[in-house]
Amino acid sequence: MMNDNVRTLLSRNGSVPEKYFNEKIRASWKRCFDIGLDPFGTPKLVRIDHSELERMREENDFARRLAKIEMKNLQRQIAGSNFTIIFASKDGIILDSITDSYSMERNESQIAPGYIWREENNGTNALGLVAATGKPGIVHGDEHFFSEYTGLTCAAAPIYGHEGRTVGIIDATSDCRSRQRHTLALVGMSCITIEKGLFRRRHNNSLVFEIHNRREFLGTLQSAMLAFDEGGFLAEASRQAHFFLQGISLKKKNHFDEIFKTSFKKFLKQLQRIGTVDITDQEGSSFAARVCNNFAQKAIIKTYAEETPDRFTKDATMVCEDPAVRSSMHLIKRAVNLRVPILIRGETGTGKELMARYAHAISGRTGEFVPVNCSALPESLVESELFGYNNGAFTGGNKGGSVGLALQAQGGTLFLDEIGAMPEGVQPKLLRFLDRMEIRPVGETREIGVDIQVISATNQELAEGGNNSFRADLLYRLNTMEVHIPPLRERQDVQAIIASIIEGFGSELVLEPEAIEIMLAYKWPGNIRELNGFLTRLYISCPGRKILSEDVLALLPPPVLETDEDQPKNLSDHERKIILEAYDRHRGNISAVSRELGISRNKVYKKLKESRRIV
Repeated sequence: MMNDNVRTLLSRNGSVPEKYFNEKIRASWKRCFDIGLDPFGTPKLVRIDHSELERMREENDFARRLAKIEMKNLQRQIAGSNFTIIFASKDGIILDSITDSYSMERNESQIAPGYIWREENNGTNALGLVAATGKPGIVHGDEHFFSEYTGLTCAAAPIYGHEGRTVGIIDATSDCRSRQRHTLALVGMSCITIEKGLFRRRHNNSLVFEIHNRREFLGTLQSAMLAFDEGGFLAEASRQAHFFLQGISLKKKNHFDEIFKTSFKKFLKQLQRIGTVDITDQEGSSFAARVCNNFAQKAIIKTYAEETPDRFTKDATMVCEDPAVRSSMHLIKRAVNLRVPILIRGETGTGKELMARYAHAISGRTGEFVPVNCSALPESLVESELFGYNNGAFTGGNKGGSVGLALQAQGGTLFLDEIGAMPEGVQPKLLRFLDRMEIRPVGETREIGVDIQVISATNQELAEGGNNSFRADLLYRLNTMEVHIPPLRERQDVQAIIASIIEGFGSELVLEPEAIEIMLAYKWPGNIRELNGFLTRLYISCPGRKILSEDVLALLPPPVLETDEDQPKNLSDHERKIILEAYDRHRGNISAVSRELGISRNKVYKKLKESRRIV
């Protein structure tokens, strides 16, 4: 408690030692001393005239309407605590006030609308402190500069608007006896609520949505807000959005696709269909997202769908939230710009043709995408199928001849799937074709120039020698740019792939968390092709109801038991053996293993990974 002698000493020195106040209050006192105020003097009560007050109220109309709602909410929260709730302009001019108790009547004349509570008028006080610093703060008792106000406690916080500028202040003032430590938090929460309302108002013609890394926190004060225009360009990000998306540029006009891994168009479609969407930012952090202004959402989705036709065909739509897949897509984009041959490697069922169709879609080529399964072509007809033949070139040919698959792809893309099955006798002719981009149909004497993008794919190791001999010089030509699609067991976006496949059914298929968990633990040797078939069977066998873990287990193949001739040599091995046996007994249901053995699911996962039962 500061007595008058101490206050007199501070007045003479014109400074405040650290032992008395915190840094924020000391800085305010210094400002007061610097402008010549006397702590024993009288506050300079200044009030603007009625016309100026009405002008300021009109200027702050929407913020004021939101503030009045929050002031009443605050009054209910701290009712009976002798508080006065104030809404002031950014520079500390009171626009509205609500007095809670008669105990404040002696100060009511000074906290009426129109009074200015800047530091130069009223010394150190919460309203003036926020007006001067733009930061929330509490001024309690003797911390007030003028002794007249030492019986008060004030808590105030700024309302932030566009680009973090202060647009108003909420203050809760009481006598010292009613001091409550949580008051500033309540005031701050009211300010955030007002800020969110102002944000939506500023962008009522934009798409505004909120994100949080926990779905249950959507709709709360902790969620972040972002606004995008109809083209997917950022209009504004809230303060919380900058906190959540640290490391990512949130400058105005940055595109949605630069911030998140899901494309803007796909995001809009998902919002329209399911309301709350899971998205991942470019740094790998995951969030739940939902729209905040439905009217604008519907309008933008309609405009975007009408004015921006989908460049990609349905076949070219693919899930690409895995970093390795996105890296391959980036390389392919650069390769098609240079028009160089591309070789796509990957296990069977990983989506090699889908990646090739993506390359065709982004190339901007107007010709057709022509897929060729090299293993399905009879060896004796490979050349004529690829390069065509003239009329009468051989017995049994079509009358008038055939243009061949390469010429069908003129101006487009020729996709040579399972290129490893290309017969040795045709490989030199394919190499000549790639070198010169000219074909000679069977029975023709002249060369025909073609302009096509060549993409090949294989699940084999292409090497010269052995049973599957493949020319090294042809491989060097085909793999000018080589990309790899990881198997499903190594991908980080399996759950997104599951959701995408389910979306294609055109009907909602809901899987319980344990059912998804079992699917994520399975290795999927057939990759996306196997997963697609499995989900189709699941959809057919369980129509119109939620998919449970037992539904998934019933359709998955039984787990393959791994034999181990050696007996457990130590406690860790014995523990692993028990967990593996329980895992097989419960057919991959990790939660059931955890419950039976009384251990955490993390421990089950760890032992399964050690045994390479899951990856």
